[in-house]
Amino acid sequence: MDCCLETARVQTFRIAVAAASSRTVQARSIYGSVRALTGYSSTAPWLRTASVQQAMPATARRVQQLTGHLQTRTVGQQRSYSSSSDVKEPGVAVTKHELSPGNNIATITVSSPAKLNIVNTSILDQLTAACNALSSDSNLRAVTLTGGATTPGKAASFIGGADIREMHQLSSSDEARAFISRIHHTCKALRDLPVPVIACIHGFSLGAGLEIMAACDLRIATKDSTFGMPEVKVGIPSVVEAALLPSLIGMGRTRRLLYLAENIDAATAERWGLLEQVVDDELALNEVANDWIERLAGMGPKAVRSQKRLMLRWEECTVEKGIQAGVEAFGEAFADGGKEPKEFMGWFVNRRK
Repeated sequence: MDCCLETARVQTFRIAVAAASSRTVQARSIYGSVRALTGYSSTAPWLRTASVQQAMPATARRVQQLTGHLQTRTVGQQRSYSSSSDVKEPGVAVTKHELSPGNNIATITVSSPAKLNIVNTSILDQLTAACNALSSDSNLRAVTLTGGATTPGKAASFIGGADIREMHQLSSSDEARAFISRIHHTCKALRDLPVPVIACIHGFSLGAGLEIMAACDLRIATKDSTFGMPEVKVGIPSVVEAALLPSLIGMGRTRRLLYLAENIDAATAERWGLLEQVVDDELALNEVANDWIERLAGMGPKAVRSQKRLMLRWEECTVEKGIQAGVEAFGEAFADGGKEPKEFMGWFVNRRK
């Protein structure tokens, strides 16, 4: 191992333990912060190397105790965010975990096993209600959204679109507006969640599924996933949160996706900017999602919520107004005397030289 990298990691652990020992931070924050700075947990092989143990045995043991304590509080085994999640009936399931004291995370699973997890009025209403309920949890740190397992023999799917049979029954402009508004309300409920939402995609993400995916803050997909906006093929325009696509992939690629109704693979979606990361399989999907969740939980809770509010504001305002909104957000971070900034900055200010 490169000695400079190892030295940096050792120093990072010393910072974390010094802060914990001086009681300037809560133990619940140590694990996520160490992972965010080093990319490793207390079980990483490098932590068990002889040089690290000889250089800082007490520090290593203390960090292992702290992180071990937090890890044992996670509900169940490694959380699953892929389509293998065991939700069998059509509907929306919400699972909440206490990742560590005061740090809750939630997984929302959309399931319609026989129909590629397509969304109809009932599922849309359930998904909206789930988001609204989660928004009231002041300890919520992050949310993941995934599709349930499909019926054996069916292709894997995140959300395969809106229910065409239900749309086929629409017979007036008022009915059509009511139906499409439900998709918008669901997307808005996702965007209104006060914490980052991570879409974990395995399989098809089409039409309304892609719009719901676009309404999330971050997107991870397996390499075998497929993306498309096929609405014009069935005689309707792509609407509502399709309006988010130009800011993600540009106007030209949005036109290509919507006018030609072509599907693209995960590699193309990542290259265009529709995805943040592509992974090999469902196992890797779960690993990356778990890593991102734990890193988010280690950040300043108020800071992350403030950052999400700013991101939404930046989408719809001028650069100058966005800058001013950021100035106000920075000021608000110190409205209580700067409790959270001082707590988190203290790790660096009070570190041992």
